[in-house]
Amino acid sequence: MTSDDRFQHHYSTINGLSYHFVSCGAGPAVLFCHGFPDLWRSWRAQMLALAARGYRAIAPDLRGFGESQGPQESTSYTATDVVGDLIGILDHLEIETATIVGHDWGASIAWTAALIRPDRFVGVAAVSVPYTPRGPESMVEMLRKAAPPDLYMLYFLEPGPADAELDGEPETFLRRLFYSNSGALPGGRVPSMRLSSNGRLIEALESTPEPMPWFDDSEIEIYTTAFRRTGFTPALNTYRSLHRSWELLGAWADRTVQVPALYIGGERDIVRFFPGMQDVIDQFMQLVPRARPATIVSGAGHFVHMEKPDQVNRLLLDFLAETQPSGNTMPA
Repeated sequence: MTSDDRFQHHYSTINGLSYHFVSCGAGPAVLFCHGFPDLWRSWRAQMLALAARGYRAIAPDLRGFGESQGPQESTSYTATDVVGDLIGILDHLEIETATIVGHDWGASIAWTAALIRPDRFVGVAAVSVPYTPRGPESMVEMLRKAAPPDLYMLYFLEPGPADAELDGEPETFLRRLFYSNSGALPGGRVPSMRLSSNGRLIEALESTPEPMPWFDDSEIEIYTTAFRRTGFTPALNTYRSLHRSWELLGAWADRTVQVPALYIGGERDIVRFFPGMQDVIDQFMQLVPRARPATIVSGAGHFVHMEKPDQVNRLLLDFLAETQPSGNTMPA
């Protein structure tokens, strides 16, 4: 893995798992959570921007990703499991409180952290996935009732076929997935993320016509090496834990997020086009009492913070200036 002395790498046992997390800067803490299929590295632009403005930025490889160990049980990757890991990381670093920032699966973790531990997470910013109150059915139950049977999430839920396909062609999968879910698809198209006629996902994803400046060949090589080492099963277990996450969060079903909150979405992010999701985004300030208005970044796809880092950095710094000031008031 490439070296950058601006980042400090930490290795520790957290909740019985060997964990890898990275930090830079000094000041009020901001904890970043990546999504699927991602690593801590996706937040480097935000970490450096925040460190330059007087914050301590921290980003782990979440359990089962990168250099962090994952449990054997496929349902031990729930949002509450991971929030426990994040608390362990803060305790290891002797940090009392932090703002939490998440993308994709990491956004769901961030919302859960802010919901169940507002004493430790004093602000929350989510990229791509808005806050959605717990409903009478889990996402898994709703998908199995209403989604097309060839939707990628249903494919990921079943152990075996997806694991074998992605493990067999990790570089092709990563390259195509990141491109297909970016804002660069011609004509402003949004990916369908449905399987091809042969029941595989990779062939259904778009092939990039040129290198992606925000996810270049060297970065793809780093990601490919990481997933060749771990395989995709631990990462796919985040999907296989969704129903268990919903069950566990029943204890907080009558609560909502009460800390300051920010939501950033991509104009062409597939998440915005899920059934009912735009209504959730439109109601964001009613669902989260201390939320700022939702922000949609023009031209961005799913990986908003990587595709449009300058815009995301400005939004985060503006949010943090109000919710967790660093003492450095220099303009961005």
